[in-house]
Amino acid sequence: MLNYASKTLIFFVISLISSNTCAYQDDQLDEYLSMTIEQLMELEVTISTNTKQRLKQAPATVTVLTANDFKATGSTNLVELLESVPGLHIRMNQFGYRPLIQFRGAKGQQTLLMINGEPMRDLMWGFGIYWKGIPASSIERVEIIRGPGSALFGADASAGVINVITKTAAGIASNEAGLRTGSFNTNTGWVQLGDEWGGFEFGLTMDVFSTDGPDVYIEEDHQSSYDSDEGTDSSLAPDYVGYGWKNRDFHFSVARLDWQLLLDYNNQSDVETGITGAGIIDPVTKGNSTRFNIALRYDNDDFSDDWGLYSDLSFQNLKYDSGNGFQEIPPGFLDSNSDFSLINKFRSSERRLRYELSALYKSLDHHSLRVGAGYSRQDPYVVEQYSNGILDDSNNIIPIEDGFYDLSDSPNAIPPKKFRNIKHLYIQDIVQLSNTWELTAGIRYDHYSDFGNSYTPRAALVWNPTNSLTTKLLYGRAFRPPSYRELYAITADALPNSDLDPERSETIELAMSYLIRRDLSVGVNLFRYLQKDNISKVPISSDSEVKRYQNVGEHAITGIEVEAAWQPVRTIKLAGNYTYREQEESPYRAVDEPDQDAYLRFDWSVNNNWQWNLQSNWIGSRTRTESDHRQDPDNYTISDTTIRYLGLNNLEFCLSVRNIFDTEAYEYTSEFLPGDLPLPGRNLYAEIRYSPR
Repeated sequence: MLNYASKTLIFFVISLISSNTCAYQDDQLDEYLSMTIEQLMELEVTISTNTKQRLKQAPATVTVLTANDFKATGSTNLVELLESVPGLHIRMNQFGYRPLIQFRGAKGQQTLLMINGEPMRDLMWGFGIYWKGIPASSIERVEIIRGPGSALFGADASAGVINVITKTAAGIASNEAGLRTGSFNTNTGWVQLGDEWGGFEFGLTMDVFSTDGPDVYIEEDHQSSYDSDEGTDSSLAPDYVGYGWKNRDFHFSVARLDWQLLLDYNNQSDVETGITGAGIIDPVTKGNSTRFNIALRYDNDDFSDDWGLYSDLSFQNLKYDSGNGFQEIPPGFLDSNSDFSLINKFRSSERRLRYELSALYKSLDHHSLRVGAGYSRQDPYVVEQYSNGILDDSNNIIPIEDGFYDLSDSPNAIPPKKFRNIKHLYIQDIVQLSNTWELTAGIRYDHYSDFGNSYTPRAALVWNPTNSLTTKLLYGRAFRPPSYRELYAITADALPNSDLDPERSETIELAMSYLIRRDLSVGVNLFRYLQKDNISKVPISSDSEVKRYQNVGEHAITGIEVEAAWQPVRTIKLAGNYTYREQEESPYRAVDEPDQDAYLRFDWSVNNNWQWNLQSNWIGSRTRTESDHRQDPDNYTISDTTIRYLGLNNLEFCLSVRNIFDTEAYEYTSEFLPGDLPLPGRNLYAEIRYSPR
């Protein structure tokens, strides 16, 4: 029962809103508040089985973020809204201010990110050496699995899976153009177009972006420690570091009947990395990357009376270069009277050809049987690396007086010219045991040309006794193959190991969701995540700072995720979640992950013209290792607010303030960066959109 104060508050809100009820435009209200809580529970998703299922019955713990969620919260990039997902934390990395996506206390490498079902991970750098996210203007929705997904998607889907579905003609309700400008000299322009002609559907999104990056001030870097030990004075700290970059993002689609052609292009240029992987300020690097992907798909659940058929042929090409090069050591370190600085330059290209075919057999009573097979080949076909210094037999740096030394054909080239072939088979059956019980079971076999085989089973039992209550018991295994960085590349922070085995994991979960009323829902999820054969950086000797990648022991994480949503009146929605995770005390725990975090969101369509959002993220403290004597990073709360005005015909205005209380917050880093990594203070942007209705 609601108490008197709650009833009075709701009555006041209803009275205030009802004065404008006659002016409501249902489409604008529905767009802002996305869907009712009951409608959200009935959403159809495909990420959990490759077959359309209602969200509440999907045999996995699934979260969906829609384009309207990005718009309402003022999120301009994928990574900004991902922090709202239970159990998920975005950690900014010192190198390039790259966002690392971490599920349930696991490291970022255990996350599989896909765009339209195409894996983003490359052989060397994961999502990309300069990866910064995906513009919100191109996103139709995001489907997220919290938990393993290797039984369907193969490698890297150990702790979580994210599939970003970009806008196509079907998802573009109206053409749109927009401009945005804000703090840090950040400017964005975008357009989206959708049309139909001659039976073909066309969709296009374009987003152009540039920024000087956040004002990050570093008191000490790793070079400061070297200076103290060696009696030199070459560190560039204290100083502000550069994290500026430019981005161009294009997505084009053509569809007819059951066929679809997708073209994706992304270019990042003048990417300032700011700080090296070894924690040394680098004012030199302005890197570049380009990603191009083309995919041809056929998807027909009614291919014949008995069979549905899915086919996907795709080609991806990646290009990376370091621009002016990475400044690994600043001037003055070798000789205080010399302006020599150690510079490494590289340029690499990687291509991937991928094909998948799956069939859905529908003629078995109470069964939905899917079988699939696929092949992919990843090939780093261009590798160029140069350095203006080489190591002698005593590991001393010898400057090259007349330019750069070509390391391209040496064993130390990054990445090496080694291809990887992957073949896979899988089978999955969804069995309707009764009107209220459903079982999903499957297994996948992967064969890698460079390390061998992997088998990953899954099972899910879903009980849906009423339309309001759903309970799920889930089990799955997953694996992550070692990257080329871990296998072959000598980098600033670790030596490679070509004998590594894949990391393996298994997860068991118990999840419950309950629609208490049409306007109130709660969910609880208990999980245990066990990692095996962890790949970690281990010192090569007890008295050495030099580390090498090694397979080490097991590590378990247990936790609980609680989420709730309440829509007391049609124009107001509140939602929130809380995550508690407990990691075993072992050398392999993710010390950069908080034990607790929480998220709260408030949406209010004040009247026909004004819409307001307030959201807060609380990140708990993080406990360092016993050998790291720095103070543990404090917990912090960052709140954002966004107000939107729709009162002019075809025009929409928005003002968003991020970190409105100017909270001083820091992201965990290794001891290489003694003071950790400062997060941006208060900043804002203003936006205008034009959309002919």
